[in-house]
Amino acid sequence: MVIRKDGLDRRNKLLAAAAEVFAEKGYRNTTVAEICKQARSNIAAVNYHFGTKDTLYAEVWRRAFEQALRVYPPDGGLPDDAPAEQRLAALIESTLHRMLDTGTLGISGKLLIMELANPTEVITAIKRDVIGPLHQRTEALIKELLGPGATKDQVFYCQMSVIHQCMALGLRRMLHLTDTIATESKLKELATHITRFSLAGIKAIRSGIEEQTAGVRRNEF
Repeated sequence: MVIRKDGLDRRNKLLAAAAEVFAEKGYRNTTVAEICKQARSNIAAVNYHFGTKDTLYAEVWRRAFEQALRVYPPDGGLPDDAPAEQRLAALIESTLHRMLDTGTLGISGKLLIMELANPTEVITAIKRDVIGPLHQRTEALIKELLGPGATKDQVFYCQMSVIHQCMALGLRRMLHLTDTIATESKLKELATHITRFSLAGIKAIRSGIEEQTAGVRRNEF
């Protein structure tokens, strides 16, 4: 179906309005009436373009993350063969940008925090398609940094520790606990800190793994 320009404009306005309201209130506390008021539209337009609130929410999620990842890719533009430490730094900075961007690109971070705080079944497929590749990229990177002797739990704990440092800052922003973290200079400072802190922890855990492995080998002889 071809959408006329005026219809496309109305659809985009509804998506933009819905993104703001969903990011502020979450899926369950948002009504279609609120979205229509924000978009200066009506429920008939929502029904025509999206059918249901669920479909609208899913489309908001997909669009928000596609836009944010296009501007702030998780690889930071680095080649696949760049040192793992640099790739981790790029991933952390990308995540912080998506969490702390004060414009529309920051909506993806707000949506994620709202969804984690009050999960829904509405966007299971979207989360798998959008969040899944990010999770796999981070997991592979942590595995590489920890070395071949790392257990699944060790990889998961390190992965969780790295990402949750970034998400905690996004949560602080949403709770208005600070108004300084979103400046570009402060963001880079935070990204550097989280990277150094994370690499130091990962290095310590890797050393422990290698010492344990060496001890087992000595005992075998």
